[in-house]
Amino acid sequence: MNTAATTERASTRITFLLAFATLCLAIALVLAWALGVTLFFPNGYLASVIFERADLIRAHIDYLMMAQFLFLFALLFRQYSIVPPWWIVGASCFGAFFNPLAFVLRALHPKIDPASIPEPHFPFHAGLSFSLTTIGFLGAAALAVRAAWLSRTKHDEAPGG
Repeated sequence: MNTAATTERASTRITFLLAFATLCLAIALVLAWALGVTLFFPNGYLASVIFERADLIRAHIDYLMMAQFLFLFALLFRQYSIVPPWWIVGASCFGAFFNPLAFVLRALHPKIDPASIPEPHFPFHAGLSFSLTTIGFLGAAALAVRAAWLSRTKHDEAPGG
């Protein structure tokens, strides 16, 4: 296979992961600002549209964690010259965005009936995003472990290794 083409494909996919990680980080920072503003202005407009502050805090933390994982996998892929398949990149990014979004939606929508927890849309949304996050992140981790193992084996087989 053409090394230049492989490097270009890896670079594109890694850049996409880095950009998506940056998006998740930016969302986490916006949520942090919203939480901070509503803490100091509890009677303001922004506070009036947040119905469940704890869910917004969960979303903030989740977006931070997702950004960290995406940054980490992008750097591992770059370190080991891994060309991650698009399905791993796509599953990771989809899950990293939509998994925390479930908490944002819960925070911004009032509960009509407290007995109807979870909300009707939540199981499908959560099931899909949790599944894709798991598949994407485990796939990315498996690629990194395999590359690290192969790198170690090559190092051990090298003269003087």
